[in-house]
Amino acid sequence: MDQNKIALITGAGRGLGAAVSEYMYSHGMRVILVDNNKIDLKKFSPKNENIHSYQVDVSKRVEVKEMFSSAFKRFKQIDYLINFAGINRDAPFLEMTDEDWDSVVSVHLKGTFICCQEFAKLKSKSTRHIINVSAACGIQGRKNGVNFCSAKAGVLAFTKCLALELSPKIQVNCLIPSAVDTPEVRERYNLDTKEGFDSVVKGIPMGRLGKTEDVTQMINCILSSNFTTGSTFYVNGGEYMS
Repeated sequence: MDQNKIALITGAGRGLGAAVSEYMYSHGMRVILVDNNKIDLKKFSPKNENIHSYQVDVSKRVEVKEMFSSAFKRFKQIDYLINFAGINRDAPFLEMTDEDWDSVVSVHLKGTFICCQEFAKLKSKSTRHIINVSAACGIQGRKNGVNFCSAKAGVLAFTKCLALELSPKIQVNCLIPSAVDTPEVRERYNLDTKEGFDSVVKGIPMGRLGKTEDVTQMINCILSSNFTTGSTFYVNGGEYMS
């Protein structure tokens, strides 16, 4: 991973967004952390000029625009945008409210749209990368998640459209991680219980949960490529194949 590059990561406050942020920072990159909740920088290195955080709702154009302007002035360049920001509001279809729908679609799809657009508007002399984050359920669907699945399906199509429009200056690809061992996934699928753990792992051909290193390795590969755009990369141990 190029230490001279600067990465902006949304959803950086927890889960995979936080893990990827820590990985990039630990490998000498300058990192801009974005999350709707305030990020504690103590786990990195307080008062370090190579890292900065912003509390931003990615579905709000004004907040995103101000954040990109401030970050660009501070670092003079932003090379990578990785869109991890997301929320869940699961409910059966017939019980799902407008607010359930709007909030999830706004963060996952509209937030990705706004962040990518503001990133693409920045001036740059070098080739840049966008990595959007989708989910296998955006392809195959699942119960009680029509809002989430629809938004993630939109991210897949959105990525292909951007790849066509922004090439060759910006490469745009999509990452689909699944069953990666994070606190959020452990809580969601009751992985701290034998029943919950076994239920998830039995559907993974590689026979184990994913590690955050599996995701960072794939991101490193994507960002190292000079001739890859509009592609979808799966990190799921074979849980979903296409």
